Amino acid sequence: MIEANRPIYKVSTGALLIAIVCIGAVSLCGWLVAWCLNGAHFKQIFLVMILLSIGLLAMLRQIWRTRRCIGDLLRSVQADLPAHLQNQMTQHGIAPSSVVLVQSAEPLAFCHGFLEPKIYFSTGLVDLLSPAQLQAVLLHEDYHRQRFDPLRILVVRAISAALFFLPFVRDWRRLFEIKLELDADHYAVHQTGKAALAGALHQLLNYTPGALSISEAGIITARLSANTARIAALLGERSKPEQISLKSVISSTAILWVICFILMM
Repeated sequence: MIEANRPIYKVSTGALLIAIVCIGAVSLCGWLVAWCLNGAHFKQIFLVMILLSIGLLAMLRQIWRTRRCIGDLLRSVQADLPAHLQNQMTQHGIAPSSVVLVQSAEPLAFCHGFLEPKIYFSTGLVDLLSPAQLQAVLLHEDYHRQRFDPLRILVVRAISAALFFLPFVRDWRRLFEIKLELDADHYAVHQTGKAALAGALHQLLNYTPGALSISEAGIITARLSANTARIAALLGERSKPEQISLKSVISSTAILWVICFILMM
């Protein structure tokens, strides 16, 4: 009897949660309108200035950490691009000035630069991957370069830092960055096939990071990395796409509700 009633219980619970979110959102919108029309804008301006300052400071901190990390890497001797990589660049219309090869044993591939992004490879990556795998990585990073993804990541992370108190924003940031990688994978796979990119990710998964790494939190690059969502997509697994959880939506609505209530006192 309990098992038979369980689906009904789940439906009723879900409907109740959705109703709570809707009521909270409507109330929140009403409070925001009343708050903005009450003629006293000091609190509003003060709150906005605080959030903008947090976002700006977070952006400047990320830029500084990124430049310091990339600067350490670029102090390595830059190497000449191998012939097969140059041929691949010519084939896909990628300018030689858009790709930088540095001397490093660690296999690195990332796109860096906010206004003039470039693709960075390491000699360790070139030695590790086959020409087909290297071509897939090149196209993946070139997609990031064409769409100015490092700049987009910087802006999204600054917004996430400013609105750090909202779980909804944290989930949005994470899903945004996952989508960037999946879109770049789709672009590369469309031209080279799944095997090449899957092989490159497999090589990276089997590699043990050394002392030099750009995976430190706060470093703004669109880099090649292996994660569950990307591997599942390459394997053709039909998994349900990740979404912002209802729990995050409810929590964020409640937090905004409390903040508005406090500011209106």
